[in-house]
Amino acid sequence: KQWYQRRVRDMSTDLTKKGWNLAVLQFPAGIHIALTRRHMAPGVIDELLSDIRESAALQMSKPHEKATGAAAMYGMAAQIPDRSIVDDIAKEFWKLYYSTNDRN
Repeated sequence: KQWYQRRVRDMSTDLTKKGWNLAVLQFPAGIHIALTRRHMAPGVIDELLSDIRESAALQMSKPHEKATGAAAMYGMAAQIPDRSIVDDIAKEFWKLYYSTNDRN
């Protein structure tokens, strides 16, 4: 299960690097693909499917490699036993991010 989750996240990173904007799902690990009118242009769907196949093959070839970047962050967050703290941390982050207080 952990192998699959890590590879799905790394696959999302691979596809993002290729220019695809995909949403990563956490429970269960997955990638959400939304198709729009722009995807109907000639060759775009074929390119997406080709990139998905290429990325899947790459991930299947390295089942024991550790996750890096965003994939590692998602993996770490998925392992937190008390899910309520994730919400608290996210709220605090956004509160600070949008704060208008001058800290200087």
